[in-house]
Amino acid sequence: MELTKSFKEHVQWGGGLGALYGLFRADPWSKVDYKNGIPAQESWKVVNQIQDYVISHSRWGIPALIVEECPHGHQALDSISYPTNIGRGCTFNTQLIEETSHLMAQELAAKGVHIALVSTLDLAKDPRWGRSEECFGEDPILSARMSEAVIKGFQGSLISDEINFLDQRVSDINKSPDQIGVALKHCIAQGDALGGHNSGTVPIGKREFADIYMPLLKSARNAVGVMAAYNDIDGVPCHVNQTLLEQHLRKENGFQGLVMADGIALDRLSDVYEDQVEAAAQALNAGVDLSLWDETYTKIESGILNDTIDEKALDHAVSRVLAVKFLLGLFENPFVQPTDQKLLIEASRRMNEEVAKESLVLLRNNGILPLNPKGKKIAVIGPNAESIYHLLGDYSAPQTRDQQKKTIVQALKDTMIDAEIVYAEGCEVRNEEDQDLKIKQAIEIAQDADIIITILGGSSARNFDMEFLKNGAVSSKGINMDSGENVDVASLSLGGKQELLLRKLSVLDKPIVTVLIQGRPYDITLVEDCSDAVLVGWFPGQAGGQAIAKTLIGENNPSGRLGITYPRNSSQLPVYYYQRDASKQEDYYDLPGSPLHEFGEGLSFSTFTYESLAYKRNVDKLQVSVKVRNRGDFAGKVSTLLFIKLLGGSVIQRTKMLKDFCKVKLEPQEEKTIVFTLSSDDFRYMGADDQWHYVKKVKIMIGDLAKEIDLE
Repeated sequence: MELTKSFKEHVQWGGGLGALYGLFRADPWSKVDYKNGIPAQESWKVVNQIQDYVISHSRWGIPALIVEECPHGHQALDSISYPTNIGRGCTFNTQLIEETSHLMAQELAAKGVHIALVSTLDLAKDPRWGRSEECFGEDPILSARMSEAVIKGFQGSLISDEINFLDQRVSDINKSPDQIGVALKHCIAQGDALGGHNSGTVPIGKREFADIYMPLLKSARNAVGVMAAYNDIDGVPCHVNQTLLEQHLRKENGFQGLVMADGIALDRLSDVYEDQVEAAAQALNAGVDLSLWDETYTKIESGILNDTIDEKALDHAVSRVLAVKFLLGLFENPFVQPTDQKLLIEASRRMNEEVAKESLVLLRNNGILPLNPKGKKIAVIGPNAESIYHLLGDYSAPQTRDQQKKTIVQALKDTMIDAEIVYAEGCEVRNEEDQDLKIKQAIEIAQDADIIITILGGSSARNFDMEFLKNGAVSSKGINMDSGENVDVASLSLGGKQELLLRKLSVLDKPIVTVLIQGRPYDITLVEDCSDAVLVGWFPGQAGGQAIAKTLIGENNPSGRLGITYPRNSSQLPVYYYQRDASKQEDYYDLPGSPLHEFGEGLSFSTFTYESLAYKRNVDKLQVSVKVRNRGDFAGKVSTLLFIKLLGGSVIQRTKMLKDFCKVKLEPQEEKTIVFTLSSDDFRYMGADDQWHYVKKVKIMIGDLAKEIDLE
């Protein structure tokens, strides 16, 4: 490989290189695939070549940070692609997220990557938003716990609450080769944008911010980096929001790392500042340390020379970037040693399937599942049945030919070896033109089938014919891409002719099992009316087909629970569960006010029951216990969610809020006692005076059990 002339000129221009983004990024935006991309086994050589050049051409011999996208696995050739966050959140399994994050860290470290960019801080409060798939769900505690698991998995104990890493020597930190930094994104409140518009304005107040987003800021405290969000909060862009980044993130929550700008986000400050030098000054003062391919921070030098920018602000930013480079061992070990990745890849693939299995949410089952396919003819129909790319979600890399074969149809054939599997596309995801023949073909193969499995939903699959914005977001509508960055929708109805296809299939009076592949909730009222079982697969990743097939035949007992409230349609929005418990008419004139499915719902092949809800005081802690029993005939995992409702106070409290959760496995008829410990902070709220207060009474809720507690 040879370094390009433009790369060498950029290093010369900067007297070195602070960070290099997307060296291995492969996707339609980067125009990189297997013809021109960097194979995984060659990655370490490329990094070493780049570092050697940067160090030898830097004024101070400073290595560059290698920064890569890793929202659900490394966005590079030959990488493991896990389920997107919207599915991973439904696992309610932080240990699983930590373990798979550590596997991602090992994969990236072997390639020479120093910082992984991982989406964890966004909340899916409006499913019209195209990036809902990048969220762990709508709940701040769920997302905060998952964020902490991601940090621990990638970084281990590189940064901790006990000591500022700046007060430690590099030798004391003793970083291991498989620890890399993680930069969490996006800070903060993108999912609250009006109308579900990507990068839209966010008009939330102090109490909403305090209750919902402060837990997320706290969860990011030990991350090596945080990426600022494109949106504003009450008119102030996040990239110049000093209160957000310096006061809340750093001072109040102890964040020690660096703050990155999002792609060309600083150039978008032209919405506020006419002059780029002034925009650069404001971003530096707000605490943005590292630029991401914008022009604005290239104006810093001229700003310092004409006294528009305080040089001390630049020094603060540079010191934090250098500190992170020392923390990550760039100066001691700037070059990568080759390692054998076979065992790592095998472990990653096994764990990928486990995540996919636990992410699946069973919403309807009249007893048809698990299937007994022996001797049956099964018609598999739908636009998402025979494409691996439809299973992966946005920010995914091109797949090998072998990987492209691992579709849901192929997984069903491999799993249901005693059944006859026939397939028809039926229709496309969104395209409405020339679909009649496809529907006709689907009806024909379904007429003499014993069971119909429809694979419906949406897709975030990009293609190389699309057009893109400078920041990588798609700008042209892909005819069958209805989810992903910059792909927001007004309606949650299934696209194209999918509902027509399902209606025609239902007339055949055959058992129908529907699997939904999606990055957001869709209006599935018709789907549930026409189906005997409904399994939500989300975007389940490379192992998604296998996980779905094993679940349908009972080899996997579904344990996923909704991390997002499921609306009936977009006319109801917002429906997130923790709205304030105000006295109002819940129902609309023309539609119920209740959602189709509540946050935390999810069926199993087993029946789990709760009993003996109890509590015990322990100084300023409250210990809550409950017994959970598996009363079914299948072993299974169950997520126990603890909600509280604050009672009293000077503001209208929320209907309820998740405060803790735990996932355990139970054999048939087995019982376990689950114990939660709540702190005094779990019972506080921001009052009408904008100060923190503690309630005197609280209601705790687990399953169908509830108990009021006098905290005094």
